[in-house]
Amino acid sequence: MKMAPSLVRLYEQMPEPKYVIAMGACTITGGMFSTDSYSTVRGVDKLIPVDVYLPGCPPKPEAIIDAITKLRKKISREIYPDRIMSPPQNLFMGEN
Repeated sequence: MKMAPSLVRLYEQMPEPKYVIAMGACTITGGMFSTDSYSTVRGVDKLIPVDVYLPGCPPKPEAIIDAITKLRKKISREIYPDRIMSPPQNLFMGEN
């Protein structure tokens, strides 16, 4: 649990919007290293909000891709007030 204050400080320093993927069994439940390890944070979702849980120890590459896809879908469903207020921009750089 020595990393818990550093993890919370890092999360607070992240710019908005903040997204978190809990990667591996050690970050979710502590795993077999939860007793005396300084580098794992048992129950990370009690310290910071987690968007996607990625099980496995170590996680498989397919699971990582699936977690990133789930996070992308979650991001695409969100609505940001600054996008609603600003007029749509023309991204085409052609002749007018």
